[in-house]
Amino acid sequence: MTQKNQELNSNYYEVYGSKMHVLEYGKEEKGNPILFLHGNPSNSFLWRNITPYVQEIGHHVIVPDLIGMGKSDKPAIDYTFMEQYAYIENLIEQMKLKNIILVLHDWGSGLGFHYFANHKDNIKAIVFMEGIIQDIGTFFPKENIDFFNKLRGPEGYKMIAEDNIFLNNVLPTWVSRDLTQEELDAYKAPFQTIESRKPIWKFVSQVPLHGKPELTASIVKNYREALQNSKIPKLFFYAEPGAFMPKSVRDWILNNIPKLKAVNIGKGVHFIQEDNPELIGSTLKEWITELD
Repeated sequence: MTQKNQELNSNYYEVYGSKMHVLEYGKEEKGNPILFLHGNPSNSFLWRNITPYVQEIGHHVIVPDLIGMGKSDKPAIDYTFMEQYAYIENLIEQMKLKNIILVLHDWGSGLGFHYFANHKDNIKAIVFMEGIIQDIGTFFPKENIDFFNKLRGPEGYKMIAEDNIFLNNVLPTWVSRDLTQEELDAYKAPFQTIESRKPIWKFVSQVPLHGKPELTASIVKNYREALQNSKIPKLFFYAEPGAFMPKSVRDWILNNIPKLKAVNIGKGVHFIQEDNPELIGSTLKEWITELD
């Protein structure tokens, strides 16, 4: 399915003195709002082939760029997880979103799951894929752990912000197909300077690895427990082999999280919206329609 850009309105909301860019559709619709949260190092462009499927079923579709990413402002903050969370929490409050259906990926899942753990009464359902739900030290192969340790060390800022390794090397290899030059340019566009890539570096430094950093490790532990005790409907997309949700993590999810529908999208690594948007989009549409 092709992207329906003309039907997504580009709006800006002021949050803590900065403008957050939000793509929206169906603001007057009566269905539960559907909030799509991207992660690192991406932006709202990630969802372009998914949102058309849910634009015609009577819901308010909301696709923000996280602060410092996409077309959102780049304020002089540290871009910690809690700062990113504060902007999203405030945005939700400002937009008066109620009984939300969350659609989450990567660090967007961390933000969304944490919001759920703190605002359970405001979440109708959760959809997630390739999210952060377990310490990567428990399942990443040694070479990946060594790589992440290097990225979090003294060389990390240079590798990510100066050498742009995440956008030039990691992003393209974490998709099972070859991204077009146009697609690569859309992912790279918001991060043209060294300083603009600070949020990418900060997110990488906060992925829980062997219990560090302690704050995000404890946040992940807390929302894992919240998900285990939750009775709201959940939809889980996974790929083979996956990256953040390989078989061992998938097995834990399937055995421990209730009210869950799991869908294998086939071959994919991390940015699975690029691998099989048709299956993700059509399944999402059908699942949300059944919720209604």
